[in-house]
Order: sequence, then structure tokens, then C-alpha cells
Amino acid sequence: MDSRWKKAIGLVIAGVILFFMIRSLITGLGELGTYEFNISYPRVVGSFAVLAVLFPVYGKVWQYILRRFGYGISFGRSMRVWFLSQAGRYIPGKVWFALGRIYLCEREGIPKTVATVAMGLELVLVLGSAIIVFGLAAALSPSMPSRPYALGLLLVPVIVVAVHPRIIRALLVRLRRMPAEFNLGYADTLKILAFYMACWCIYGVGYFLIGTSFDLGGAASDLQSAGAGRMIPDMIGINALSWSAGLVSIVTPAGLGVREGISGILLSRVVDKPYPVLIPLVARIWVTLAEVGTIGIVLLCRGKKGTEERNRA
Repeated sequence: MDSRWKKAIGLVIAGVILFFMIRSLITGLGELGTYEFNISYPRVVGSFAVLAVLFPVYGKVWQYILRRFGYGISFGRSMRVWFLSQAGRYIPGKVWFALGRIYLCEREGIPKTVATVAMGLELVLVLGSAIIVFGLAAALSPSMPSRPYALGLLLVPVIVVAVHPRIIRALLVRLRRMPAEFNLGYADTLKILAFYMACWCIYGVGYFLIGTSFDLGGAASDLQSAGAGRMIPDMIGINALSWSAGLVSIVTPAGLGVREGISGILLSRVVDKPYPVLIPLVARIWVTLAEVGTIGIVLLCRGKKGTEERNRA
């Protein structure tokens, strides 16, 4: 395909993604517009600081996975591939997210099949770690009935077996895409699983900060009280489960509605009305703003690098 057509198609897709991202922000802000808030700006800043630490970790883990599959790329390129493909989640249908990741990997010299299998491994580990974190949080929390939720921990053996390198290697051999330098070990998969569990805990702290950054004043619950810290385990588990449910939702863009619905049900055991409805809305705006900013930074850095390369040439 001619490079001009590729550029034109890329601009169209970018425009569609931007449209859905802006629509998500406008929808959230519109629903919040009927309330008057007392805002704790230090908590808002703290929540964005958490994401500023967390987001590069996702890019680093993706880089690590690709290296285990025999394809080493720089951290900057890994960030670009991971975050630009994440933007595809805002378009209805998860196919855009997957196709974007595969396309960007191919531009880095990574075969389509290898990128697909690596992405599948990432997805299993992300969802598996979320189930584990939620099960542990539910078991430790007095606010949620631990027995039915902690049963999710029974899936741990299935997850641990599913990510065994022998299974992944057999799949790559069957697809005739076995990399020459494939060196993914079982310790690597367990290490990545542990990394994602830590990421959910960090993410949950940010979710807690943004979720307790506002107060309605007259409501029964004071989310900024000294005892609000007891909610941290609940918020970690709720965020992990609801985000994962939104991830596997095929139709809704970026899990819209699914994530808020599950969050609202679980938060109703932790906080009084109307916070179970408001916290997920505020959290969606928080994450969308952070992702838009991160994608903008990635594209800006890429543009500067391309300009420098052209100047050297």
C-alpha cells in the first residue's frame, strides 16, 4: 500500500479514537455536572502521580515479554506500541485494540503470530492477576462477603498451568512461528504475574485517592475522614475486578458501563449513596485524562525523534 494511503488511514483511525475519547470525557463530565463537590486537590494530584509511576511499568513489562519471545525493542518503542494500541479500546469492539497492537508490532519487525501469542500471554496474566488480587482483597475485607468472592482464587491453578512455557512453545511450533531465541521460562511467567499483581495494588491506591478526592458535604459518608484509609483493600479489589470485566467486554468501548456497573454494585457495600455511582464516573474521567496525556507525550517524543533523524540525514 502506498505510504500516503497508510498515513491517511492512520489519521482517520486516530481521529475516530480521539472522538470516542472526547465523547467519554464529555459524557462523564455531563453526568457529574449536577453535583457540587468539595475537592481535595492533593489527593487528585496524588492519584495522577500514581498513574505517572504505573504507566511506564506496563510498557516495561511488555518490553520484557517481547524479549522473552526473542524480539528486543527499546523501552521507548515498547511504550509507543503499548499505549497507542491501548487507545483502540475506546472504539467499540476490542478488535481495534488487538489489531493496533499487532500492526505496531509488525512495524517493529515482530511477526504477527508472535505478537498475537505474546498479547494473549499478557491478557491471561493481567486477568489472572486481577482475579487473584480481588480474591485476596475480598478475603481480607470486612465489607464484602469473602467466601463467594474468594472462590475466584480457585482459578489460580488454571491460570498457572495456562501460562506454562511448554504450552506457549507448543502453540508457537504448531503455528510454525517459533522464534529462534525464544527463552521464556516458567520463572519469567510467574515473575510477570507478580508484577501485574503489584500493578493492580498500585492502581488501586490511585483509585482510592481519586475516589476519595471529592466530598458532597451533606452526604452521610465523609470519604476524606481519617478512617477512610480502611477502604484501600476494598478499592484495590474493586478496581481490579471491574477494570478486568470492562476489558473482556466486547461491545462497549473501554468497558464503558460494564466497569461502572460492577464498581457500583461492589462499592455499595463500602460507601453510602450516591458515591457508588459517582466514584466510577470520576475514576473514568481520571483514567481517560491520564491516557490522553500519556499518548500525547508518546506521540510528541516520537515526533521529536523523527525530526532529529531527518535532520541528521
